[in-house]
Amino acid sequence: MSGELESLRAENEKLKKELDHLKKMLSGYENVLKLNEKEMDNARQIIEMYERIAEYSRSELRQAAETARARESASQLSRSELMEAFGKIKDLELENTKLREQRMK
Repeated sequence: MSGELESLRAENEKLKKELDHLKKMLSGYENVLKLNEKEMDNARQIIEMYERIAEYSRSELRQAAETARARESASQLSRSELMEAFGKIKDLELENTKLREQRMK
C-alpha cells in the first residue's frame, strides 16, 4: 500500500512538472501569436499609408495633366480667355501644392 502511494505521488509530481512545462510552452505560443498579430496590424497600417500615397499621387497626376492641357490650349486663346486659363492654371497649381502638403502629413 505504501509503495503504491509512493508510486502515485511520484506520478503526480511527474504530471505536475509536465503541466508546468506545457503551460510555459502555451505562454510562449501566446506571446508569439500576439507578436504576429501586432506585426499584421503594422503591415495593414503600412498598406493603408501606401494606398493613401498612391491615391494622392493619382490625384496629383490628374491635376498635372489638366494643367498641361490648360497650358497647351492657352496658346490658342484670346487675351480674355488667356487670363481665365491662367487663373485656372493657378488654381490647379494651388490644389497640387495642397495635395503635396496632405501627402507629407
